[in-house]
This record gives sequence, structure tokens and C-alpha cells, in this order.
Amino acid sequence: MIHIFQVDDKVENITEYIVKHLARVCDNIGPDDIENITYLEMAYYRVMDDRRIKPEDRSLLCILDKIEEDLLYDQEIFGKRAEFILHFFELDLLRAALSSNNNLEELKLLGRVRALKLQFFPHAAPEKNGGELTPSGMKKYIDQYVIEQEQAKKAVCLAVYRHKKMVKHPGDKFAPNVVLLVGPSGCGKTEIMRRIHEITDEPMICTDVSSLGASQYRGRHKEDLLISLWEASGRKKSLAERGIIFMDEFDKILLPAYSERGVNVHDDVQSQLLTMLEGSDVELKVNGRVFTMNTSKILFVLAGAFQGVEECIHESYASHGNQSGFIGFSNPLKNEVDTGFEKRNITHEILMNYGMKRELAGRISDIAVLKELNRKDLLRILKDSKDNLPERYAREVRLACGAELEFTEEALDKIVDMALEEKTGARALHHLVRRAVRTCLYQAPDRKDLERIIITKEVVTGAAEPDFLLRQEGTDWKSEECDEETL
Repeated sequence: MIHIFQVDDKVENITEYIVKHLARVCDNIGPDDIENITYLEMAYYRVMDDRRIKPEDRSLLCILDKIEEDLLYDQEIFGKRAEFILHFFELDLLRAALSSNNNLEELKLLGRVRALKLQFFPHAAPEKNGGELTPSGMKKYIDQYVIEQEQAKKAVCLAVYRHKKMVKHPGDKFAPNVVLLVGPSGCGKTEIMRRIHEITDEPMICTDVSSLGASQYRGRHKEDLLISLWEASGRKKSLAERGIIFMDEFDKILLPAYSERGVNVHDDVQSQLLTMLEGSDVELKVNGRVFTMNTSKILFVLAGAFQGVEECIHESYASHGNQSGFIGFSNPLKNEVDTGFEKRNITHEILMNYGMKRELAGRISDIAVLKELNRKDLLRILKDSKDNLPERYAREVRLACGAELEFTEEALDKIVDMALEEKTGARALHHLVRRAVRTCLYQAPDRKDLERIIITKEVVTGAAEPDFLLRQEGTDWKSEECDEETL
């Protein structure tokens, strides 16, 4: 098997593998879910035993084919279990796609899952937010997972709401709906879009556009974005034409990049993207098939760190200050005027000074600035956000051996301190927490005698191993140090 399972005939315990992936995307796993896991196992082995399927062709697509066969046979019997499995696949594929920069195979699988959900469970997605997807309702859902960044969450939720209205009322004219998210790395831009994807039934892709080229013969180009969206839509053009495209690292194509002939290729890339953002018919070629996709009802969300934009802000203030009569030593700009990374300072004029074409800047309807996360914010991400990293790994350990994984306050403080030193925002938390629990994850499946596993500050720094507390009949705890040789 490939993609979701990534296993083959040598796998001895497919249940353990499924549960591990399930723990990454589900808050709680109850008795009913065990039955659903059994159903997924049955579908897996049906594929493995199907002699019509060559071993090299076995994939998640085959699993989905089996589920579709069951739903077509009797949706009343298989519906509840199939819906759970499709929802699980969707979340896990979304997690994988976001972390691997839109692998086309993962997008194709994601599109197939979403197509099945729309076919058999058309009302499942909106119910995730408890009713109609209003801007405030969407934001309330995102608030559980994303700390701070109020401005960005409101801008995206409003844009998605307006997008859905535009799709439902094709005969009415709407104002431009292009959002730009500006903020440092690891501040929550991608996480906001990931959570939006969980509560909207529109197909969506998140892609890094820094490598886009103007020529179709070198690198990726704008048509690749639409092809990816088409794949994520289950290869249904009508669905793709009302989807959402999240372009990360957009600021990179605003900076000059000259070809061997001295041509600024990013200038051409901006011009080509402009036609797409304005709404146009784009011809696509996929495996010999040629078709046209209209982009007028696609929602575009752009994002970037915009490193160095402070200089543009300062120059703009200086220019306006000198025009107002500030000369020489009397210019108060440097000490009195705030030229920081704030909403009021990121204007269309600043974007043009940074390198954005005037026509493209004019197409942006809303600019949201995300702040750099401070120590308090990072601690809240670890402790208060729903489905936070310590909770995810605690679920995984609990499913592996029944033990409780606990982080001391000093351990969490140390993780935050180390993350601040790396200057990559919340992104640093992922590998720091993972490194702290690596020993636990390795040993847990073989240890059914554990009651608790304690992660201390010394474990985070690598100076000590986790403290394993053994399960005993009495109330006393027995501590066991991990042997360094185990890794």
C-alpha cells in the first residue's frame, strides 16, 4: 500500500498503523471508532486478496473503490462507518498535503475522498461547525486552534463566507475578493487555512508559489496551480471552478529575479497571475487532455513574510515627512513615528514599493497583518490550543500502551525558550516536542506495564531520559530510567 498506509505485505499489524494515524487527526477515539477501524481493516485486506489488482497497483485509491462499492450496494448499512473513514482520510491527507507542498498524488487522493463525500454525504461538511458557516461561526472554530491573529482570522472567514455566497448566487455581481496575509514565518497563516479547509466543503489547495516561472518550459507555472485544484476536486471541473487557492511565499515573486537575458521573470509571473486573479479562461493540458477552466469564482488567498518591508515603510514615512516640511535635524520620524510591522503601515502603496505591480496591488481587497508570536503566545499554543502537540503525542502513547504522557511546566517553558532562539515561530515547537518524546514513542508499544511517562526540562535539553512510572497494584509508584542503549 502507498500514501496513507505506506505498507506492504510484510506488515504484521495494520491496526496499529491505522490507530497511529487516527490519533494524529482525531480528538478522541471511542468504542464506535474501533468498529470503524475494523471496517477499514476489512477493506484493506479485500484489496490485498483481490487478485485482479497487481501488487504494484495497490494504493489508497483501491481502498476508496471498495468503500464506494459498499455505499452503492447499501448506504444504510455501510454509511456511518464509511463516513467516519472518509472524514479520517480527508483530515490525514490534508495534514500530509500541507506538510509536503502539495504532492499531486496526495491531492488526487484528497480529491477522490472529497468527491465521495459530496456524492454520498453532501451535508456532512457544514455540520462540523454546528450550522450555517457564518464569518463569526468559522472564526469561533478557528479560535480553538489558532492563538491570537484576530485580524487575519476575521479577514479569511469573511472572504470564505463571501465566496460561498458568490457561488450560490452566480447571477449577482460581487466586489473583488482577494485576501493578502502578511506575517513572519510560523505565525499561523497556513494553520488558519488548514482549519478553514476542515469546515468548508469547497476544494482547496495550499501551495508555495515562490518557484513559479513565466515560461511553461522551465519550472512550475500558473497552470500548475489550477491543475492541482482540479486534482483536489476529484477531477471535476465544476467543483474546481469554485475552489480556494492559498498561495504561500507570495512575497518571493515580488522581488526581482533576472534571467540570463536580463529579463525580470517575476514581473512576467505577476502579470500572468493577475489575469488569473481577475477572472479568466485558462487552458489546461493534462496527459493529452485539453480543457478550459474559468477562474472568476475561485477564491485566492495570498500570504508571505515580506522580509525587509520595514525599509519600504520607513522610506514612505520619510518621503511624506520631508514633503510636510521636516528638514534636517527637525525630522522627528526616526524617534517619534512608528514604522513597525502593523496593519496601518502595510498599504497598497507599500506593497508596490516592495515590488508588487500596481494592477496586482489594486486587485487585493483586504490586507491582514499577523504579529510575531511572543513567549506568552507560544506557551498558549502548547497548553491552551485544541489538539495541541502535547495532547497529540499523549493520545499516541495512550493508544500504544495505555500510559499517560505528561509534560512538566518547566519542560514546556524550556521548549518555548528554545523555539524563541530559533526565530521560526510556532514551527519550531513541532520538532522540539517531537525530539522530547522520541524515546517514549519508541518504547511505548513494547511497554504495557507503564502508568505514566514524565517529560522534564532535562529531557527537553537532552540531559536526561524520560521518567517511566510503572503500574503497580498498590498506590506507590516505581520509577524506571530509560536506558540510552534503547535508541
